[in-house]
Amino acid sequence: MAKTHWRSMVDSDWLRSCDLGEATPTVTIESVEAGNLVFRGGKPIKKPVLRFVGKTKPLAIGATIGKVLETMYGKHVEGWVGKRVTLYVTTTQAQGGETVDCIRVKNVKPAER
Repeated sequence: MAKTHWRSMVDSDWLRSCDLGEATPTVTIESVEAGNLVFRGGKPIKKPVLRFVGKTKPLAIGATIGKVLETMYGKHVEGWVGKRVTLYVTTTQAQGGETVDCIRVKNVKPAER
């Protein structure tokens, strides 16, 4: 029986690890755009934002996912559009040393459809 993470009951416009749970979906990148986000403490930060075909929530990415996508599909974001990626949940060290869940992209190209 699937269990419900409490964070999944809090509104968010962004794709979060609690939205994936234990799933490892393979999705197609629909677009990549520059996003202006507000980080903790109100600090603005610019990050690439991935939108996926058939999905409503975008994923803001940092250097870790960006480097994986560069390895698989090149350094120019225009080359990422239409490409398939597999998402998964893992953990990372947040600022302040706290271990938190995060979304990553597997460094393996999924089969083309």
